[in-house]
Amino acid sequence: FFFNHLRCLSLCHNPPAAIMMNPTSGILNPSPTPPRIRRALIVCDMQNDVLSSLFSATAPLSNSDHNNPNHRSSSNATYKDTVNIDPKARRQAFLHSVQSCLRASLPKKSHRNHHDDKDDIINDNDPLILFLGLRFPPRYEGLHSEHCLYGSLRRLNEKVGDGTAHWFMEGYPGCEVLGSLRELVDRAPVDSGVFSGGDGGSMDERKAANGTGSSNNDDINSQHSRTNENKTYVTLWRNNLSPPSTLQTHLKQHNITDVTVIGAKATQAVQSTLQYLAEHLPYIDVSVVREALADDSDERLGVMMKYFLPMYARVASLEEYVEVTCGLEGYSERLEMEEKRKEQQQRLQQQDQQQLVAPQPKSKRTKKNVYYYANCQRGGHFSLYVHHLTHRQALPSATKSSMVFDGTTPLATATTSWVSHPTQKWYQDIFRGKQYICPLGKQIVDFCDEPAFSEMVMFLKGRECLDDKGKLLELDSESFGKNCEREREFLPETYVVQGGKVPNSDIWERITNNSMEHEDDERGPWFVKETNKNGGRAIQICQRASQCLALANDPKETYVIQRHIPDPNLLTDGRKWHFKLYNLLICEEEQDVGVVDGGNAAAAVWTLRSHKEAWLCAADKPWSADDITPEAQMTIKRTKRFREEVPLQELNIPHHDSDDMSTECLFANTYCSMFRQCTDIVATMVERAVRLNKLQARPGKKKQFELFSSDFMFNSDFTKANLIECNFSPVIYDPYANQELTTPGLKRYQRLFDVCGDKAEVNDHEMIRDAVSIVFFPEEAEKMKDADDSFGGWKVVKSIPRFVS
Repeated sequence: FFFNHLRCLSLCHNPPAAIMMNPTSGILNPSPTPPRIRRALIVCDMQNDVLSSLFSATAPLSNSDHNNPNHRSSSNATYKDTVNIDPKARRQAFLHSVQSCLRASLPKKSHRNHHDDKDDIINDNDPLILFLGLRFPPRYEGLHSEHCLYGSLRRLNEKVGDGTAHWFMEGYPGCEVLGSLRELVDRAPVDSGVFSGGDGGSMDERKAANGTGSSNNDDINSQHSRTNENKTYVTLWRNNLSPPSTLQTHLKQHNITDVTVIGAKATQAVQSTLQYLAEHLPYIDVSVVREALADDSDERLGVMMKYFLPMYARVASLEEYVEVTCGLEGYSERLEMEEKRKEQQQRLQQQDQQQLVAPQPKSKRTKKNVYYYANCQRGGHFSLYVHHLTHRQALPSATKSSMVFDGTTPLATATTSWVSHPTQKWYQDIFRGKQYICPLGKQIVDFCDEPAFSEMVMFLKGRECLDDKGKLLELDSESFGKNCEREREFLPETYVVQGGKVPNSDIWERITNNSMEHEDDERGPWFVKETNKNGGRAIQICQRASQCLALANDPKETYVIQRHIPDPNLLTDGRKWHFKLYNLLICEEEQDVGVVDGGNAAAAVWTLRSHKEAWLCAADKPWSADDITPEAQMTIKRTKRFREEVPLQELNIPHHDSDDMSTECLFANTYCSMFRQCTDIVATMVERAVRLNKLQARPGKKKQFELFSSDFMFNSDFTKANLIECNFSPVIYDPYANQELTTPGLKRYQRLFDVCGDKAEVNDHEMIRDAVSIVFFPEEAEKMKDADDSFGGWKVVKSIPRFVS
């Protein structure tokens, strides 16, 4: 604020040409034409020698506590996306941001004709691109051996010579600007004059151009003795920390008003450039792009951006820079043009090699060293999945014995890493007042929570057929089309309310008849639920059926009315409970026809897995049919984890005198029966949804998956499981993921973990870890599966092919 205030004062005393002073009143009068904004992008030290040392294997990482599995920060803490990322991946992520800035700064025309059409000339409003780099003459001539930053180069060179010590030395590839950046800007149109620049020639040529042959810093490093007419950028070299004086000349010649500085070594080249601009060109508005800065230490870089750089410049996001230069839509168009150019080049290469190389079958997924994720703020379990993707641990061998609970995800290969991709505003829903986000440039990335832009989709297409309680009811019948009936196959007695009425139900009319002969039919308890809400929200309880419609009083909402199951199994202390099962459903479209049924090819295969360790969720006080308080009827909290080998003493298992077995065997048999009944029901419901095309494969052969839970209640002798509901995006808790505690349940689990640590009952770290491994690394998970075709705790329940003619 202080520096902006000084800049405003300087504008009052030295107004630019577009602002005129009224000599009579002394009031500033704006001219009819507003001042023109001309931008420049300064790219610092993007040289091979800099980046190779900057992103080395020994470069320090910030927030080292996050490498400790026992570390848990507060719920509102944040951590760097670069923690635990391979140095090569960190380098590529940084280069990706720099390339994005350059792409946004390129002239609007990508080609130029041999004619003199005015439309093909670079627009004056296009940003000026300047590369600043560090370059020394052979033998580091002119560099003092005691220089605090670069003197060691001179001293080492004196001992071993140029052949060994030639960092930043002219004539060696390490001092050149990265070829990928030069190639990107070389595709832009050219213009005459000083805007076209080259590399400045050799050191001797620059001395000759000065006419003195001296090694004066400013003269040596700034003069251009030649220009390359195929380039639309200027390259300025220096041999000390400060930028050359001709930087000021270029900015003045092009009437630059706004400068953005990006590049490597934020504590050296970037900071010195900002200081130079503040000292010599104080009237220019200066900014930096947060994602396009790098330094030896991420922790140091964070301190620089928080405390030091704001003294000289505004710290902007990559999205903000793109928006003010070429616009978000314009950036998307440039990316599309690049993709078309690449596809054209690939087609030409394939045509040239068609006779030489036999065509290779396409793999299901192209293996890369770096994968990108983008947080589009759609919610769900995205942050948990990303945590496990970015905190993976390479295993020495793919053996089950090497799996340890240490806060990291196994199956990581040392050659792959996941890094963050920048995002932008997509569109705004004016009716809901919600801003939707997408990856920058509307690019399709490897993983994000916006299905349209993700190669790996974390939301199933058609998921509402299971998540919505009213639509789930449509699947609970072999006929699939009948109205709500008194006796359901899997669900308790359930009715749908639309517009305040239960449509086409004679049974409901008979139940709610007030005559005494139907009094037993009306008795509950009854639950009134909104069909699209989960987690115990929007549930109301009443004693009689005739009271239900008064609770479903919003004509715009759809409700279900559900009667409590008769003769429920209660815990030994009389409390009500339900059985919560976690499921993982994956849909992968077949690349090659491998499953055929009667001449029909499988277009997609749905694989349902259920976790072996289910949960017991109990109410707070003993149950009674006459007690309709939430404490007696609601079973939301996860209380105990079912483990086949550990009996739960609270479970009320009928024991007949003829049963000659131990408590452990009795519990194991009962749990196996419960698990089998519940998984069979979920598999049947999923299969029906696939057969009816309610669950659908996504276009483009995208792999999709989702983790969801299903709740069941049993009768007193465990012979019938009643499906209550399915919850998509259920509450799961990972104490190592710096998870945002958005619900009362998560806050409760966090308090328990703070007290009990790893002994806390609710800890879903391993379950999420194994799910991520199955989805993202299926080949490695396949190698480590158990004899029953399960990996970790996830057991394959059923594979469901979707056939098409």
